[in-house]
Amino acid sequence: MKTEKKGKTDKKRRKISLLTSMLVIFIASLAACISLTILLFSVMGRSVYAKVAAKGMVDRARSIAEETMNYINGDISAENYKFLLRSGDTEVISLNDQLEPIQGMEPAPGDKPDRPGGGERPQGSPGGHMNDYLGVCKALYPTVTANPNGEFLKFDPKLGVIAAEPVTDGNGKVYGAVFLIKPVADISEASKSLLIVLVIASVAAGLLMMIPIYFIARWLTNPLKKLTGAAAELSSGDYSIRVEPNGSHEVHELGSAFNSLAGSLQENIGELTLERNRLRAVLEGLGEGIIAFDTDGRVTRCNGSAAELLGGSEENIERIPEFKCVSDAAKRVIATGEDHLGTFERDDRVIRLSVAAIEEEGGSVAGAVALLMDMTEAERLEQTRRDYVANVSHELRTPLASIRGIADMLNDGLVKNEADKQRYYGYIQKESIRLSTLINDLLELSRLQSGGVALKLQRMELYELIMDVASRASEAAKEREMTVRIDVPEGNYLANSNPDRVEQVLVSLMDNAVKHGKEGGEIVVGIGETGDKWKISVENPADIERKDLEHLFERFYKADIARTGEGTGLGLAITEEVLRLMGETIRADYEDGVIKFTFTVAKYK
Repeated sequence: MKTEKKGKTDKKRRKISLLTSMLVIFIASLAACISLTILLFSVMGRSVYAKVAAKGMVDRARSIAEETMNYINGDISAENYKFLLRSGDTEVISLNDQLEPIQGMEPAPGDKPDRPGGGERPQGSPGGHMNDYLGVCKALYPTVTANPNGEFLKFDPKLGVIAAEPVTDGNGKVYGAVFLIKPVADISEASKSLLIVLVIASVAAGLLMMIPIYFIARWLTNPLKKLTGAAAELSSGDYSIRVEPNGSHEVHELGSAFNSLAGSLQENIGELTLERNRLRAVLEGLGEGIIAFDTDGRVTRCNGSAAELLGGSEENIERIPEFKCVSDAAKRVIATGEDHLGTFERDDRVIRLSVAAIEEEGGSVAGAVALLMDMTEAERLEQTRRDYVANVSHELRTPLASIRGIADMLNDGLVKNEADKQRYYGYIQKESIRLSTLINDLLELSRLQSGGVALKLQRMELYELIMDVASRASEAAKEREMTVRIDVPEGNYLANSNPDRVEQVLVSLMDNAVKHGKEGGEIVVGIGETGDKWKISVENPADIERKDLEHLFERFYKADIARTGEGTGLGLAITEEVLRLMGETIRADYEDGVIKFTFTVAKYK
């Protein structure tokens, strides 16, 4: 309950506006000022009022002293003198040099019978306080008359203000003294009235000041309210918000500073957004997978390649089974700060995993980044390189071994018969030609793959070229009891290509069909078209497994496992490279025991 009450109180405090706060401060200040005024006036009011009243009493005492002298000389009547003594608001006592009252003491007009200093005054006689005043005046008489030319003024906290003046003639002879007494009760009552008037005036002035204070406070707080609203919009993401700087000098500077801050923030946010989008585009464009982890091992960022390499999607990457090994490696790196490098397999793919720690300025680990790379193709390339070296070594070793063995036999004189010698010489010649062909094919393939061969394209006729190549292949086909059929209607088949290279491709395919086709089968050469391309095909019966189709254009690949048979295994690889350099394609299809090679040639426009 206390917590709820505290929360409500805090919420209520937060709701107090600056305008209300300023008004409350003003009212509190006004109340404090009035209270302080009352306190100070209560302490010092009587003495201040007494000093003010004393100045007038001195002048009146001097005037009454002069009239007293006139009364003594008989210049004014007793009634007039008596009226003079009673005409003021103070008690007046006049004494002769015998310390006796020159005139009977009568209460002043408005004198109350219950004044402080005495009890109720009897009818027709001075009150008890007058006797007190008389005693004080007699005591002060010597002091007053000691300096006939001076004035006497005294404040007695019990009696009040006493002003006295000696009664003298023109020669300075003292005949008595006049005493004016302002009672304490009168001073207190007057100061109280002044205090009430002062409080009323202060409250009235404060209430009147509330109106301009209210409008001034609103004038000061309205720009702050606008700034508060603009700050709320800025925090919600609207960085284009600006305010009109107005109000006081300080508020104007605050508005200008806010606009400057909003402009800088908008510029910085824009740059950060641009950089973030660039980074996102770079990450999404990478073929490698990137996964970022925080210090708790949670994924903060990943790209599509990472999910693809792990076999899932970005939305459920943490649910992919293969993700666990990546997450475990990242947690180890975050815990130890040491980088991790390794590989794992997914299906038939080899994935390389590299995890590095993200360090802050102080050297503490703030997370980790995992890099996933598909090493399958690299492994295949490495295997291809090893196979290439092994195949080249094998293909070179076989003819060289045959040549060396026969040469050793002839050199040692083991062959005596001339006919046998000629036969062995023929073997040497055949193997050297085979070796020369292999070397030439290797050099040709290397030149094609390195881009060192420039092919010039020109207008050419395909019909005559097909007929010529098919005619030459017919002779070799007859030796294997095979036939060649040209399924090309007579006509003009104009192409934009290199005649020599097209002939090389066609010869290679015909030679491959003759060497590896079934004996007694039929080789069919055809032509078709698709869009702006001619499609030339060579098909023949053959025994081949479908798994071998995707490897036919690899170097040294032969369908038979023993790698035996005629040829170097480079013909189709060279064919594919030649067509690639001319911007053409070739494919192999196998159906119903017939293999069909089809390549494209650009039409002449």
